[in-house]
Amino acid sequence: MIGALLIAGLGLLTISLFLAPIEALGWWAGWFGEGELGEAPKGPQSRNDYREIGAGKTAERYVVYLDGIAKVGHGNYDDVSGLLDRLSSGLPRSVVLGDILPYSVTNVELIQGRPFSRFWRRMLQFKLEGRRPLLAFSINARNLLQVLVAADGRYAPIYGRGEARMIVAALLARGYRPASGTPVVIVGYSGGVQVGLVTAPFLKRALQAPITMISLAGVMASEPGMDELEHFHHLEAHSDKIPSWGRLMFPGRWSVMSYSYYNRLKRSGRYSSYEMGDMRHNGAGSYLDDHVISDGISHQQATAERLIGIIAAVESHPRT
Repeated sequence: MIGALLIAGLGLLTISLFLAPIEALGWWAGWFGEGELGEAPKGPQSRNDYREIGAGKTAERYVVYLDGIAKVGHGNYDDVSGLLDRLSSGLPRSVVLGDILPYSVTNVELIQGRPFSRFWRRMLQFKLEGRRPLLAFSINARNLLQVLVAADGRYAPIYGRGEARMIVAALLARGYRPASGTPVVIVGYSGGVQVGLVTAPFLKRALQAPITMISLAGVMASEPGMDELEHFHHLEAHSDKIPSWGRLMFPGRWSVMSYSYYNRLKRSGRYSSYEMGDMRHNGAGSYLDDHVISDGISHQQATAERLIGIIAAVESHPRT
């Protein structure tokens, strides 16, 4: 019985791997409406999208948050909302966007508007209630496959263009002016970093503005988009082993690949790393946990303060 289940599971995983690029390829082929950079994305917007900075204020920078592989829709989990609240409060002259879908180039939530939305709503219920974790992990597994699509050189440009379209449209809707020089900071969490990197070339061309990337425990490949960044900041806890998967899985991250985009980035002086102490990748004790206290502050507060310090130092002068 166990053997049959394992075989069935491996079969489903193999099928899922083959089907993972279909959404991006279908969007590119125009099956779902190709659209142009800057076209308003379809789909509902979250109430927690952090659009406002106050009447009459001029934004010094725009911050785009790309969540990890547990994301299912435009809304956010409580811990993510807590982090975005802290960023919005600590950066009063920055616009913080938190409603981007990193794992759907069609901008369609898993939990509505899809043939299997009912299934994903059930999985989300399990995740929120802490029940049947193996089944609930199917959300993460599905989105992880999209990260792998974004890391595959055959599909990465398509995926990057599709995601960049949504980001540009969201920025324009919040008052961003292309060619104004207003910097854009992409904060990626886990797999969100890979998605952010493949959008960078398209964002740079569309916005004509400096782009900075912040990796919060990012799992990423060596990407051409690294050449487009003003700076790349990587935050990682010594007790978090998940980011090391990226260093192992993607040869461009190996030190022997001296001329890879990643290693060139590190040699250029545009790469900074930060130790985040004893934090887990996700769940209790993670970077976003607002209940675990270390050195008198919660993990979420410590993460937010580190991010705020980095973002506040980003200036509007593009790299020459």
